[in-house]
Amino acid sequence: MVNIKRFFCSFLALILLIGFIGPGVGNANTVQDNSNQIVYSDVINDTVLSEELVEIEQEIDNYLEEIPYTESDYENLSDEEFEEVYTKYFESNEFLQLEKEHQSLYNEIDGDQTTITPRIAPILIPIAAAAARVALKTIVKQGNKIATKYLKNKLKSVGKKYKLEWNVKNSKGKITSLLKITHKPSKTQIFRLDNGKLGLKPGTNDWFWHYHIGDTKGKMTHHYSLRSFVPSKYKPLSNTTLY
Repeated sequence: MVNIKRFFCSFLALILLIGFIGPGVGNANTVQDNSNQIVYSDVINDTVLSEELVEIEQEIDNYLEEIPYTESDYENLSDEEFEEVYTKYFESNEFLQLEKEHQSLYNEIDGDQTTITPRIAPILIPIAAAAARVALKTIVKQGNKIATKYLKNKLKSVGKKYKLEWNVKNSKGKITSLLKITHKPSKTQIFRLDNGKLGLKPGTNDWFWHYHIGDTKGKMTHHYSLRSFVPSKYKPLSNTTLY
């Protein structure tokens, strides 16, 4: 059983804790089965998380897959058309209800899985439970523009103590981070949504979208990504979690 207490439960796909805004989110471990999938389980009862949670995640994935727009489609839309499409799909009653149900199920998990100390990330990062998963899935299928829009909407009230950097590029002009969040008073980076290499066996130079979360440099070296992004021939090393 691989312990992922570093994994911040409000993120299953950015999973940042909403300390006082929302109910406490529970503690979870991960177990790798024979197919190298990550199964989330309750630390206290050591039981696999509810089938309802898995079903909701699948419903969210199916919903995103059915959105009939690609990255090039979004780039060719006018600002007004882009806002209309975003509102239609990401602010629909159906999608908002799926997000709400997903967060509600996670809030039922007992325990304390906070990996970021209260002084660094207490209450001012209101990102819904499904945000990381939605952002990762959206980037791959529909591109940076719509994923950035989605996350910016989730971070409207982030507060002045946090510095947000969007679409950070390397010297070659390639985006390496869709989002970086830094706690200003402590100058501590607590979240990155990155595009880059993962710790995999066998090794590869291929880039995959993933995120980092934590309140120390050590915790921020761990990678979280989706199993569906990575070909099955690759197995995650100790510094990588695929779920």
